[in-house]
Amino acid sequence: GETRRLSDTTSVITVPWTRNERSALAGLKSTSYAENVVALARAADRGATEALFANTVGELCEGTGSNVFVVLDGELHTPPLASGCLAGITRALVVEWTGARETTLPADVLDRADEIFLTSTLRDVQAVGAVDGRTLPTAPGPVTAEVAKIFQERAAADIDP
Repeated sequence: GETRRLSDTTSVITVPWTRNERSALAGLKSTSYAENVVALARAADRGATEALFANTVGELCEGTGSNVFVVLDGELHTPPLASGCLAGITRALVVEWTGARETTLPADVLDRADEIFLTSTLRDVQAVGAVDGRTLPTAPGPVTAEVAKIFQERAAADIDP
C-alpha cells in the first residue's frame, strides 16, 4: 500500500477512562476496542489525533494505538509494560536504540514534561505539540528530534539488505 507521511507534530488529549493493568487482556491489541473508538472521537472533537490513558492507579499508560515517551530534565522515559501498555514494536526499538528508561510515571507528568512523543508502527516517532491544550513550544524538541533521526536511520539500515 501507499505510505502516507504523518505530520511531524500532533496534538493529544488525556481521557478520564483507565487502562486496567491487572486485566487478563492487558497489553493485548484486543483490549477496549470500543473504548478506543470513543476516546478517539473525543480527541477528534478537540482537534487532537490521539487520546492518552492512565491506568487504574493513576500512572501514565498509553494512547489508543500508540506508546508515549516523555522527556524530563533531558532524560527520556516511557511507562513500563507493567503499567498495562501495549508492548509496541516501535516502542521496543526506541528503548533499545536510545536507552530510554522504563519508569512508572504519574499521569500528571504530561503537565510538566519538556517533550512528549508518541511511537507506533504508523507514526514511527511523532512529536506532541500540545496536550490538553497546553502547547509545547519547541516541539519537536531536541531529544525527540534526535530519537526520530536515530529511529529513521536504524530502521532503514535494518530493512535494507
